[in-house]
Amino acid sequence: MYKRIMTLLCVLTGLALLMSVNPASAQSNSGDDRVQQVHMVVWRGCEAACLGFIRYFEDRDLPVNVTVTDVSRDKTQLPIIQKQLIEERPDLVVTWGTSVSRGILGTITEFGSASALGDIPAVFMIVADPVGSQLVESYDASGRTMISGVRNRVPEKVQLNLLFEYYRPNKMGVLNSPSELNSALNTESLRAIADEFSFELVEHLYTPDENGEIDPSQIPTALAELKRLGADAVYVGSSSFNLENQSAFVDAATALNLPVFSAYAQMVKDAGALMAVGTSYSNVGRLAAVQAERVVLGGIEPGDLEVKSLNRYSVILNMGSARKLSLYPPLSLLTVAEIVQ
Repeated sequence: MYKRIMTLLCVLTGLALLMSVNPASAQSNSGDDRVQQVHMVVWRGCEAACLGFIRYFEDRDLPVNVTVTDVSRDKTQLPIIQKQLIEERPDLVVTWGTSVSRGILGTITEFGSASALGDIPAVFMIVADPVGSQLVESYDASGRTMISGVRNRVPEKVQLNLLFEYYRPNKMGVLNSPSELNSALNTESLRAIADEFSFELVEHLYTPDENGEIDPSQIPTALAELKRLGADAVYVGSSSFNLENQSAFVDAATALNLPVFSAYAQMVKDAGALMAVGTSYSNVGRLAAVQAERVVLGGIEPGDLEVKSLNRYSVILNMGSARKLSLYPPLSLLTVAEIVQ
């Protein structure tokens, strides 16, 4: 079993991946000694991926200045910022998250191989499913001349293979906001592989108010409905709402004796979910910086770059939650996982 686990975890380290481009070489090829201007647009503050991106250039003392604009979860700001970026004409635009990336860059359906920013190069990051969200055609090539990026979600099959080494539910519940595209795409992927993994997917949606907002007080009731429908575990693969309300979510699930599995490491570390298979947001940001460096200092057109992803995944187990649920992990997972209490 141990060998099976290890084959699922890629042996390449994030450091080796991040050093795949030689910074000195990229800078020497640019033929431009001026400071390159990068403008990053983020969804909810400059978190780990944003900081990892900035520190990549700071650590190497590269001639790149990063400006960060935070939309504070307000989609109405995206067209305004998009117009400002077109007027400002930075050397590169970096977008954080699916909503920001679609709002600033537009989709293939809208613009084909072009971009809403015209000839301004762009790199996206923290996008779970760039193909499903219509930002790119494929991971080998974006199909869009001025756009490339980084995807951050561990493939669902890899996650489930590891999760089911721990606990195999008969019915796995998912609880999502109806307005979140990433959640819908993730649930669609789970539906497609449910038969292969021999589980039934139990789905439920929160109910937004007239303004499209969801009251977090719905969480216990919604999880109780999943329990009533027969769910014996809950999976959070891609949900900004559940992540933002992670403590309330995990507490309510634990009260119902429902183990929570997640693609978000912070749900295990900070809120007590049972297990996660995920990637480091900081390393995702640094990988996006590698892409950015190749564009602004290496002179490479974004469309000539593949859409990158990290080749190292982390397994995180919360032993305090395991004791509460009386679900103790097998030795095969304990030997490869990061343990938190």
